Amino acid sequence: MRQCKAFTNLFGVFIVLLFVLFGVGFYTFYNAKGTSYFSNDSKSCNNCHIMNDVYNDYLNAPHSKKVAGKPRASCVDCHLPHNFIDKWIAKGKSGLSHAYSFTFKLDELPTNLSATNNSKMMVQNNCIECHTEIASNVINSTTNPHNDRSLSCVSCHTGVGHKRGF
Repeated sequence: MRQCKAFTNLFGVFIVLLFVLFGVGFYTFYNAKGTSYFSNDSKSCNNCHIMNDVYNDYLNAPHSKKVAGKPRASCVDCHLPHNFIDKWIAKGKSGLSHAYSFTFKLDELPTNLSATNNSKMMVQNNCIECHTEIASNVINSTTNPHNDRSLSCVSCHTGVGHKRGF
């Protein structure tokens, strides 16, 4: 009987902790405008102050200019894989990383974010994918003097998406 009561008390504590954890998670998700991250809208990239300068750069850059009511390219078009599954895996990893940093490392956050090597590689691949007709001539391995991959598209085309963080 005593074991049963101890188990019931322990189970009750577990349920309360679970509800508290869920409540804190929901509150954080709501305040971070979590649902906006499920979209492809570049505005969601400006949910935190670290991205204000980068987002304002983007708004003044060629890729944000509207064609038929839509920007030429959104943040997602350049910074995430175009494959459906890879895109959502990358969004999930990025979201968890940002959530962790903004929850537990607030005092270590940089003024502006810098692109990781993985992000730079995704951007390079997306430049080539969207501009295949141009890039196929420029990066042809038989005519390319930079075959060692020391140059990327943004080595010359700086500021096309935004000025900072790359």
